[in-house]
Amino acid sequence: MKAKPNITSMEIYIPGRVIEGAEKLSSNENPLGPSPLALAAIKDALPEIHRYPDGACVKLRAKIGELWGLDADNVLAANGSDELLVLLAAALIHPDCNAVSARQTFSQYRYAVRLFGGKMREKPLLSGFYNLSGMLELINSDTKVVFLCNPNNPTGTYRGSQELEDFLHKVPAETVVALDEAYADFADAKDFPNSKALLAKFPNLLVLRTFSKIYGLAGLRIGYAVGRPELIGELAKAAMPFNVNSLAQAAASAALADTEHRNNTLRLVHTEKKFLETELNKRGILNYPTQANFICFALEREIGSIWKWIAQRGIALRELDSFGLPKMARYTLGGRTHNQLLLKILDGLPP
Repeated sequence: MKAKPNITSMEIYIPGRVIEGAEKLSSNENPLGPSPLALAAIKDALPEIHRYPDGACVKLRAKIGELWGLDADNVLAANGSDELLVLLAAALIHPDCNAVSARQTFSQYRYAVRLFGGKMREKPLLSGFYNLSGMLELINSDTKVVFLCNPNNPTGTYRGSQELEDFLHKVPAETVVALDEAYADFADAKDFPNSKALLAKFPNLLVLRTFSKIYGLAGLRIGYAVGRPELIGELAKAAMPFNVNSLAQAAASAALADTEHRNNTLRLVHTEKKFLETELNKRGILNYPTQANFICFALEREIGSIWKWIAQRGIALRELDSFGLPKMARYTLGGRTHNQLLLKILDGLPP
């Protein structure tokens, strides 16, 4: 058996590692856990799991539409943001075309494009930020999709409202811009882009969101895309039947209404972000200003060589060698106790 060349050349996704006894702060999960309302909704839905789920996610899409001030036809729910990327590639990517993104960003953009035989054109980050002008130079007549993660995973950096709008004006109208906002809920910068407003201006814009982060539903795998009905309809055609399970739909619908859980999560993340940024800066440890629920910092050696040493002392963080950043780590903002433990570990790093 010999797989197709595009499959053979692909890399297997490397998730955040953890070992027994270490707190897993490597995958940007919600430190408060799932929404209590979501847990209650899951319990209520359990007696019906012998039934197939609503294949069209009618109720959930309607609630998301209300949140965005759009019709349900503007919304597509899927089995996590990962599936949305695959559906987008399935609809648009073929071996004679390409897609554009950054090198040090979410690897599933590259995966989705190469899965369908397309070529990925990537521009390195510019001091930790997306190089938007450089990405524009990579776009040509064969470019079907531009992937932009804002805030970026794994650096937590962002491009502001005016920068992003200027960029969108310069992208050809026939090229879809997939704006991945998995971490946008955590952004508190005054100039962070308003993607709801941008959707009205740019027909080629597709916004991706997830329930894995602020809503704490990573284990249920559910996300959604918002865009023009024409594009949403094409992506829906590529989806497998019943791709969003019934428990995920129930939990997501309930989580949207849990403002207390959302506010508590934001309060924790914003408080601990300020604390950890201040402490890392005091120690002279390079860290990127983050708009996400994690912080990316650099050490003077490759993180892979000391990952186990750190984990054995209680913190499992994310080494970023697979992102092309071998001397950097991504750390999910936890509670004060865990954040203080991280600092204690960093203070005691072996020479």
